Amino acid sequence: MKVIFLDIDGVLALPRQYNVLRNKLYARDPKAKELNIPYPWDEHCIKVLNRFILENDLCIVLSSDWKLHFTMDQIEGIFKWNGVVTSPVGFTRMTNPDLSQLEEYRVAEIQDWIKQNKIERWCAIDDLDLSALGERFVKTDHRMGIGEKGLIQKLERALYPELNQIEQGIVI
Repeated sequence: MKVIFLDIDGVLALPRQYNVLRNKLYARDPKAKELNIPYPWDEHCIKVLNRFILENDLCIVLSSDWKLHFTMDQIEGIFKWNGVVTSPVGFTRMTNPDLSQLEEYRVAEIQDWIKQNKIERWCAIDDLDLSALGERFVKTDHRMGIGEKGLIQKLERALYPELNQIEQGIVI
């Protein structure tokens, strides 16, 4: 199994989406109200994510704090409504609800999920600084998310770190 640990805010949903008024969204799309969608995700970011998932045959594990507010069934509906080609296969476990140490705990939660599920091929994307994950982590600019130019190449290098060694002329 190949996994992408996925955050939502700052990766798929950008500041211009946060500012969408729920009442207007719900008036335009009653399904959004039924699903309790707080705001839509960026269409360009969704296209980029979908292409990356399909080209690399990835499963999504949600590391976002959206896991605190929605059930897996609700998340599946939200992913479908936003046009993501697949829904998460799981959530990382919330180890500490103290948001003042969110980065530290998110790293630990991802590491725990990898260990428990014996995952060897993975990458993580977030607008928080999860650099403690090493070369498998890609940080987004929260204003551009996964749609940022050059980010897919960074994700590919994170997913396939051995390619970095080949590019550097290191024999594996």
